[in-house]
Amino acid sequence: MAVPQKHQRLMELIGLVRDGGLDDSQTRELETILENDPNALQYYVESIDLAAMLHRQQGMTDSGRDTEHPQSVMSASVTRQTRGWWAVAGWSTALCASLAVGVLLGGKLLSVDQPPGIDRGSIAGQPDESEIATLSFANDCRWGSDDQPRHEGQRLKAETLHLAQGVAVVQFDSDVRLVIEGPTQLELASVDRAMLRYGTAVFSGEGDLDRFTLETPFSKIQDEGTEFAVSVNRSGEVAEVHVFDGRVTCVPPEQKKTSAIDDPFIQIGAGDARRITETGSVETIQLASNRFVRAPVAQSEPAQALLVTESFAYDTESLIGQSGGTGWLQPWTQELQSPDAPEPTLRTAESVQWPGREKNGDGSLLIASNAGLSRMLQHPIDMNRDAAYYLSFLVRKLDNPEETNAGGWAYFTLRNSEDRAGKISFGPITQRGPPRIAHDGRIANAVSRIRENVVYLFVCKILARQDKDDSVQVRIYGDHETVDLVEPSTWNVTTRPIRSDSILDTFRVSTKNSVPILFDELLIGKTWGSVTSPYSD
Repeated sequence: MAVPQKHQRLMELIGLVRDGGLDDSQTRELETILENDPNALQYYVESIDLAAMLHRQQGMTDSGRDTEHPQSVMSASVTRQTRGWWAVAGWSTALCASLAVGVLLGGKLLSVDQPPGIDRGSIAGQPDESEIATLSFANDCRWGSDDQPRHEGQRLKAETLHLAQGVAVVQFDSDVRLVIEGPTQLELASVDRAMLRYGTAVFSGEGDLDRFTLETPFSKIQDEGTEFAVSVNRSGEVAEVHVFDGRVTCVPPEQKKTSAIDDPFIQIGAGDARRITETGSVETIQLASNRFVRAPVAQSEPAQALLVTESFAYDTESLIGQSGGTGWLQPWTQELQSPDAPEPTLRTAESVQWPGREKNGDGSLLIASNAGLSRMLQHPIDMNRDAAYYLSFLVRKLDNPEETNAGGWAYFTLRNSEDRAGKISFGPITQRGPPRIAHDGRIANAVSRIRENVVYLFVCKILARQDKDDSVQVRIYGDHETVDLVEPSTWNVTTRPIRSDSILDTFRVSTKNSVPILFDELLIGKTWGSVTSPYSD
């Protein structure tokens, strides 16, 4: 890993990042270096990757933690090794949010030497340090009357979930996932601990990650690269553990260890299951994998969560005055631009096609040179409320053999029609090259540019919060990649959080000296599945 020339200072700043000693002025200094020197950016990403790898290999744990006999946090637990060091997920996400250049800790976007597509990057943004997980999926969910309002995409802190009906996925910042099915009561404690009071939960996590602790009223379970299900009856007296992959060790809490139990440590391997009672009795039972929802299923009616659609399937070459799609207040209008600038053209017989998916009707929008189009939304995006919005679109950069219009840009922007200060812009083509997000002056860049004649799916999450900072994240899929069925735990680009109360009621397409690109299949919805279901299996 070569050190970029003239960047001895970069090594010092990376050391401060690792030690948690980076102040505001040093953060700005690091941002400037990374934004203006691709070699420095590459070195930075590799350094962070190496540090994380050493942490995993050395198996570091929190100081003072007794890893052989960990103490119960609530009553009992299901355990994967605690995430120590900088509490990896916590420091990486906080740092990602602090770097305006959008550096992705642990991954890169579109490495030049890799096939078209975008590697997974940073763990989901964490604007509030008390937030530990994301409600990444919620299908047909009805929450308990004593629970607070819930919505898919919501960030979660240490709190209790009362799921009365439906299936939900809790994605912890430690990259551990719990699929719960109502009725279930789940208490979230930290990025590495939770308590299942009653109901069912299916645990899954990568084998090379650290321990997670899922507590039950009377048992503690340590796993090794495991997928398993736990169910607890409503009275909290009986639990079942079904192991689908790996191996677990069940341990009763200290107060349940009695002389009647010769060996309190119960080993359960893949394909086995046990029924355990609060009195300490253990019974071997048949594995019942079909009883549990091991992975989220496609939403029953994703179209109900859609707010806006536009497929550009028109029988004319001009978009001006067209009013197709759904969720709009008015037709497309042309904004002021140079009188000799070419108008964006509809390709009536050419769609941007995602592999394996048939589009209903032909058509796409060809954007090049200088252009300005806008259309008002019927349901504005309100940044002054607690909600998550999702937006997706397809783009394909066309051949540009003469490298004309180098340094141009193309942006798709959500903004307020009266106050242009509030806006969120997504730029697949930018002056610097790589895709970019801009949110009220906060800029986040990807690392490498999109390639010609490759179809890319941009999926954007806008997390609006009434009393906390808002954030914007983007996951970019190349046409050879599998689209996640639920909101992912990692994103390619994440903006720095910022407080905003804007009402974004207009969608705008704007270009300046842009290379030719095709734009298609714009969707805006309230769930991940509503804007990705056409592309996911």
